[in-house]
Amino acid sequence: MSTHTLHFQPRQARAQRTRLARLGDMMARHRGRIALLQWAIVGLYFVLVAVPAFLPMPPEDARMFNSLTRFAQFAFWGIWWPFVIASMLLVGRFWCGVMCPEGALTEFAGRPGKGRPIPRWMRWPGWPLVGFLGTTLYGQLISVYEYPGPVLVILGGSTVAAVAVGIVYGRGKRVWCRYLCPVTGVFALLARLAPLHFKVDRAAWDMQPANTPAVDCPPLLNVSALASASQCHACGRCSGHRDAVALRWRWPGSEIVRSQSGDVGRYEALLLCYGMLGFALGAFQWTMAPGFVRAKQWVATWLVEHDIFWP
Repeated sequence: MSTHTLHFQPRQARAQRTRLARLGDMMARHRGRIALLQWAIVGLYFVLVAVPAFLPMPPEDARMFNSLTRFAQFAFWGIWWPFVIASMLLVGRFWCGVMCPEGALTEFAGRPGKGRPIPRWMRWPGWPLVGFLGTTLYGQLISVYEYPGPVLVILGGSTVAAVAVGIVYGRGKRVWCRYLCPVTGVFALLARLAPLHFKVDRAAWDMQPANTPAVDCPPLLNVSALASASQCHACGRCSGHRDAVALRWRWPGSEIVRSQSGDVGRYEALLLCYGMLGFALGAFQWTMAPGFVRAKQWVATWLVEHDIFWP
């Protein structure tokens, strides 16, 4: 009489998953609805960023109730941008994965694109620092907070670059968001403080068959080794994958407390100390500094005298 050996493997029952985990699973199931939300935000983004740049400048006494330009300025700088920053501290990079218009556009543009290999220079970890410093300085030089034209130049230029990178290198992924977005470094630092994150149970992961299809991760992360919320876009696509990935609660700042040497790169440290705490905060004082005003006027005069108007 032949004998058979039975192998029992523990599994994570769906009924035992927490409400947060089920919320993440719902995000994975309803990618179509999330895509509709993303395209709605793309349309709103276009109205707030592009349309005011082609309208006549409003009078000094114009208010947001009778001027689309004033309404767009208030909506973008008074509501949109503070909401994005606050969301990073509360739910991680949920904005990046679910709502960001540039992320949606670069991913969409990359699906029928050329799909070329990502060059080594593009993977340089210092690009987020350079991009943040460059856009901050240039934005102050062209008065991005006061006029709609500079808003279109800064944000519209970034969007065009995101689409171009997606077409050439994307392959349906978010190469721009991972390596080149001017605010990805800031978002990565803030997301480390968030109380919500997607956690990988490595033991449950290893119990699944090795030939399980890989998950579609837009920012090109190795999901099996995911240990930080800094680069995770919290899109929910990996939730429930191999019965090992789930949306979890953690104490705010616990990732910072548990961090070890090497968890934070040199350019991230420079971005925090000299970019966010130094350069960005100082930028709000530059407009009142006499030296900066004189330098700005000198540059503007020189450009006009040489018939250079595009900057």
